[in-house]
Amino acid sequence: MRLSRTLVVATVATASILTLPWSALPVAAAPPDDAFDWIEAELAANDGTLPSSFDPTSTDWGLTLDAVIALEVGGRGDSEAVSTAVEAFLGAAGDYVTGEAFGDVGSAYAGAIGKSLFTLGTLGVGVSDVDGYDLPQLARDAVQESGIHAGRFSDVSGFGDYSNGFGQAYNIMGLGAADVDVPAATIEFLLEQQCPAGSFRLTYDAADPADSTRGCESDDEGDTDATALAVSALLTVEPTDAVTTAIDDATAWLLDQQGDDGGFGGTGPTAAPNANTTGVAARALRAAGETEAARLAAAYVETLQLDATSAAGTPAADDAGAIALTTAVRTAALGAGIDDGARDQWRRATTQGVLALEAAPAVTPVVPARLLDSRPGESTVDGEQAGGGRAAAGDVVVLDVAGRGGVPEGASGVVLNVTALGSDGPGFVTVFACDAERPVASNLNFDAGTVQPNLVVSALGADGTVCLYVGVSDVHLIADVNGFVDASSDLQPVVPARLLDSRPGESTVDGEQAGGGRAAAGDVVVLDVAGRGGVPEGASGVVLNVTALGSDGPGFVTVFACDAERPVASNLNFDAGTVQPNLVVSALGADGTVCLYVGVSDVHLIADVGGYLS
Repeated sequence: MRLSRTLVVATVATASILTLPWSALPVAAAPPDDAFDWIEAELAANDGTLPSSFDPTSTDWGLTLDAVIALEVGGRGDSEAVSTAVEAFLGAAGDYVTGEAFGDVGSAYAGAIGKSLFTLGTLGVGVSDVDGYDLPQLARDAVQESGIHAGRFSDVSGFGDYSNGFGQAYNIMGLGAADVDVPAATIEFLLEQQCPAGSFRLTYDAADPADSTRGCESDDEGDTDATALAVSALLTVEPTDAVTTAIDDATAWLLDQQGDDGGFGGTGPTAAPNANTTGVAARALRAAGETEAARLAAAYVETLQLDATSAAGTPAADDAGAIALTTAVRTAALGAGIDDGARDQWRRATTQGVLALEAAPAVTPVVPARLLDSRPGESTVDGEQAGGGRAAAGDVVVLDVAGRGGVPEGASGVVLNVTALGSDGPGFVTVFACDAERPVASNLNFDAGTVQPNLVVSALGADGTVCLYVGVSDVHLIADVNGFVDASSDLQPVVPARLLDSRPGESTVDGEQAGGGRAAAGDVVVLDVAGRGGVPEGASGVVLNVTALGSDGPGFVTVFACDAERPVASNLNFDAGTVQPNLVVSALGADGTVCLYVGVSDVHLIADVGGYLS
């Protein structure tokens, strides 16, 4: 995902926990391109849509919308392939959401309406006039108003009601995506479908209508795909106690269904682990915060993909990127290729399987927890590393992170709010992975009697620790964890490195952009980032610790990509004689630079890189 604007993380002058606005960090990165290249190629080969398995001359609009959502997940929502498919759908949606084309007069199909709403709403496309149909109104008209199924999105059809759990979830998500109020009765009905052990049922009608029940009465009715979609839907509505409990129970049930290989199976003919169910389950689990389970699911789906290396020189070489339904299907394709009869299954498996390959969040938030507090009588989340007294100048405090405060073993980085207080003089703190050399950079600077916090993104050492070096003066230290970085995240922490220091006689990691003197009010300092301090060429964003100091008056600094318009916002505000740091997450310009605008007063600037966005 490319960042389109400068992203700011705010800090406050208090020793209390700092809450990080997670919306300020990118949510996900694009999964491997080859799977999306394959989907786009399939669309192109069929005039922009995907054909029906029953009649290759007609369009399967449900599958086409699945392809559109898959491409949107891959960061290709604005691609020509998506535009072509959506344009075609907007001119033929009535053939999908109703049965008018084949004589089902006055009909409307709940599942098709919900998927249409979800797809178009996600893309920001208007839904009130789609091929002459007001989709939100169709959805509302489909809700049963009374009886044991009050609140159910139902088919209006002369052929009967075949609506199910998929349609219920898609309509709830679709109305939300289109920014339309979701009827409370429909959420209540979905909650009723949860089975005793936490799963959700797919079908609502018994063979004999008289035997139908309002809710699920047996765990035998539970369905993996329906449960995953229910979790995804409930995560989009108001988190009442009932909703939160349902999500927790369903998530726990899903985790119990995951195989040792990371895969998920459905029910009936899809009971064996497969790409479709695993993709849907993985996306729900990731949204629910179960990143490790989602990572394992992604690893399973990757074993089903025809990667370019394994497919090279085989009959499947031209279909590199496609995802097989099962291991057996993949093996068969490597030996004989994908024939026309099997291609429909591959399209369905790939458009669903890529949902698992959606990259882990840049940062996974946790409930803020105190990991370190050196003040006598204070406590931490687990009683460890509490009350040890001030760290002496020159000390290195080893902070155990992995396995504490919600940070899992194997995390590659951590987001900490570090606070220095109770010092008798000026000093600084540097945070770094304990198995790396201590960098010539600081994360926060403090003065006598001050309480100085700052947000820090740091790599973790192989043993799950970070080190805090104290310079110049003794000081108390507090460290609160706010989130962690998964090894597969788009955010890559680096050993902190100084990229800019305007003070005379000071240095940077490579000697560039050092000692240039104070930036004048109104100046824009262009900072070269890509290719320096561990940030590769092609990085899309950067995590910087920016410090303003040595000013004679108040002012501010705004950090932004140099090829973007300067925003009306500030990343840090300073006063005369203060040393003011703040963590900044910013997009990089196409040339790998960021710009620092100085407002009101001249000031010295320091910028230390702590990570980058790939």
